Amino acid sequence: MTTRLLTGATGFVGGAVVLELLDKTDDPVIALVRGKDDSEATRRLHDTLSAMADGYGRSDLHPEILRRTVAVHGDMTVDGCGVDLTTVPPVDEVWHCAASLRYEEEYRTEIEAQNVQGTANVLELARRTGASTFNYVSTAYVAGSRTDLIAEGPVTDRSVANNCYEQTKMRAEALVEEAAGDMRIRILRPTVVIGHSVTRHGLNWSGLYGFARQVLVFKKTASRKLGTFLSHARVRLLADPETVVNLVPVDIVARNAVAISLSDSTETYFHLGNSDGPKVRDMVTQIFELIGLREPLWVDDRDGFTAIDEALDGGMNFYRSYLRYNKRFDLTNTAAVCGPDASFAPTGEEDLAEYLLYYLRTLRGFEENSGNDRIVHPVAA
Repeated sequence: MTTRLLTGATGFVGGAVVLELLDKTDDPVIALVRGKDDSEATRRLHDTLSAMADGYGRSDLHPEILRRTVAVHGDMTVDGCGVDLTTVPPVDEVWHCAASLRYEEEYRTEIEAQNVQGTANVLELARRTGASTFNYVSTAYVAGSRTDLIAEGPVTDRSVANNCYEQTKMRAEALVEEAAGDMRIRILRPTVVIGHSVTRHGLNWSGLYGFARQVLVFKKTASRKLGTFLSHARVRLLADPETVVNLVPVDIVARNAVAISLSDSTETYFHLGNSDGPKVRDMVTQIFELIGLREPLWVDDRDGFTAIDEALDGGMNFYRSYLRYNKRFDLTNTAAVCGPDASFAPTGEEDLAEYLLYYLRTLRGFEENSGNDRIVHPVAA
């Protein structure tokens, strides 16, 4: 029996990893969860995992969630993660999935505390519990502004980071790499994670969904001043319409990550991405259409920007690198373990519409065309 300790189990990727571990092994999972005590933390863990299992069409995992998962209350941003080691059995494998997804410079202190110091604290906890393996969930976008083929290998130039988030993930990877003498390490790098490949259910509405939300906010704000003007006019968007966006469903990320962890591969770096993906033109046009905007005018500089173009551009700071720097993520190491087709998920026009509508229908103020009717979905995000 292998005992695993996992951070981020109540999060999007971490929760999916726990469900996959319950499905593919018979082993227990201990989760580090915030709470006033272990009992409260365990209730939170079970509630979150059960709701996630329902959303992913895996209600059959409810008994295993209750039987094989338990939480210890703690906080990865404090020394020792705030864990009383006398309450934790020896651990064989640690999964570090928790992270801050913020990117804004104004939150640098918070982001560094979670992504850098938090990783250092979890590494120390892994050593103190006797773990022999450390799986770190990073991001494929430690590639920063690099383009073309991105190899599954160490970061060699931190200056290419586009924002604070990428910088902190690069620094965290370096901490994990330094631990290679103490533990077997794996660095797992998801691309842009979207909802479940079958049910479309999601938990963390960033990435693709955050971009869609920014466009919706832009339209609502502009419409208050301009009425129906944006239903007819085309705004300018600073982006490369031919850039490919690597969108990968959360269940494929979890399935491949767990398969890698259970394998005897000696590789360290693995991209958890999609072997296919839509172009920016297709993705953005789909989002604009669902929100009620015309396809944007594609530009490569801000010359000629109007006030309305600048209003849209102001919300694009985080997403700009995804819209302009064309990357192809090498999947050699992942394919060697999981198989050549394990990283493929359809993201064509109909698929994208389903993922997006699943999310947009949760947003207050989103109006969906249904024949000649306008249906307003009032559920708050």
